[in-house]
Amino acid sequence: MEKEIQQASTSLDFYNMKAARIEDQLRFCSDQVQKLGEERFQKSVSLENTQKRLSDMRRSSHQAKESLEDSQFKIERSRAALLELQIEIERERFKKKRIEEELEVARRKVVLLQAKTEGNSMIERLQEELREYREILKCSICLDRPKEVVITKCYHLFCNPCVHKVTENRHRKCPVCAASFGANDVKPVYI
Repeated sequence: MEKEIQQASTSLDFYNMKAARIEDQLRFCSDQVQKLGEERFQKSVSLENTQKRLSDMRRSSHQAKESLEDSQFKIERSRAALLELQIEIERERFKKKRIEEELEVARRKVVLLQAKTEGNSMIERLQEELREYREILKCSICLDRPKEVVITKCYHLFCNPCVHKVTENRHRKCPVCAASFGANDVKPVYI
């Protein structure tokens, strides 16, 4: 019996030790459970914060996407407007070039007309000068016939019929300067 008691006592000690180990393991497990619970709580808080940030990021991303789409739409409108302006500029350049060409043609016409006008005025001046020279060559008495004779005393020129009339008179004086002359003082001139 003592043996049995001893065995029972040994068994009891063994079971007590086992119970103590199990209690230690239980404590360790409960500490682990508590730590895991705390970690879980912290991770759930972290998850909520991350989900909130994710939600904020999604909202921000959505807003950025809308802003990007709006900017792209504005860029497309600006490109279309720019293209229209470039087309309009090309039209204006073409019109300007055409107007410059027309202006050059008009300038050439003006130069030609001026040349013709100057030519006409030059011709008119020459004709006027010719008339003046013809007037100079006409007899200053009758203003009709050309000068044909000269009075050598004063060198005035007259037509032959007018000088002949003056020489028939006894009063032979130059009709211009009243210088006396004789029939021998009248000589023919070839102009």
